[in-house]
Amino acid sequence: MKKNKTSDHQEEIDIFRFLKLIFQLIENIIKKTMNLVFEVFTKWKTLTVISVIAFLLGLFYENKEEYQPKKEGNILVNLNHGSSIYFYNSIDLLQKKILSGNTSFFSEKLQFNDEEALFYVAAEPIISSQGFFELFEDHNQMKVLINNTQDLDETIKYDIKQHKISFLLSSGSSSATVDKIMRYLSSNPIYESISNIYVQETLNKIEENDKTIRQINKLVEKYSAQNSEKGRNSQVYVDGQTENVSDILNIKSRLIDNISESKTDLIIESKSIFRYDEEVALIPKNKIFGKKTVLFPVLAIFSFIILFLFRKAFLNCRKIV
Repeated sequence: MKKNKTSDHQEEIDIFRFLKLIFQLIENIIKKTMNLVFEVFTKWKTLTVISVIAFLLGLFYENKEEYQPKKEGNILVNLNHGSSIYFYNSIDLLQKKILSGNTSFFSEKLQFNDEEALFYVAAEPIISSQGFFELFEDHNQMKVLINNTQDLDETIKYDIKQHKISFLLSSGSSSATVDKIMRYLSSNPIYESISNIYVQETLNKIEENDKTIRQINKLVEKYSAQNSEKGRNSQVYVDGQTENVSDILNIKSRLIDNISESKTDLIIESKSIFRYDEEVALIPKNKIFGKKTVLFPVLAIFSFIILFLFRKAFLNCRKIV
């Protein structure tokens, strides 16, 4: 029994010794670290000179034209008259010219100056729930498409009207550069042809509806009774069939609505490509690793400290040897 008590007591002593050694080790590490930090800061004059030189190099780097941040932005457009497929073909052509490095294409076709450059361009449809449902006559068609299509955006993008164009431009570019890009995208001669066809078809539809309304007015004037209630129930003989006057008036009301919608479409959809953002906001793209006037001094100080530690370790090794 006495032997067990002695053994337990010895274990407690060993634990306290172990803890004491750990605390002593931590204390030595803290002291050496603090001494090293103070020793580094005794070189504050050298550190100051290095920081100033690194800051000036960073400032010079950022002010050079080729190192200034590129500009990115996007613009919303409405594609009318079935022009989506031609629009996306033009976007693809621009991207191919970028990848091939064909700068003469942009200077000749888009009238870019020496400071303007296009590094990336892409377009994607803006699919709203209302616009999506309008593509289908019933829910069964929609389910079939969703269940059998992996890339839904790619499948229906030509049927969607609203689209977003994203681009990355050089630092010397401006909203005028975007205007040049949009002029090129809107210059497809096919646009004018399909636009004229659409306008003519819409005008023909308006004329036909106006003609039908005039015929309805003549029928109603001829067959409506003086008593309004009796007039509503009176029968009208049209195209070999007997129609109720109220039904005829409902048809007239729908035709008037159709004419109003068609006239609105002629105003809104007069262009094949309609821009929502007349003034485009160009945002400087975030630089890699942030501002160089901050990054360069930090790297310089860090490099100095690493070299200082290597030198100190090397000298200590020589003393030991």
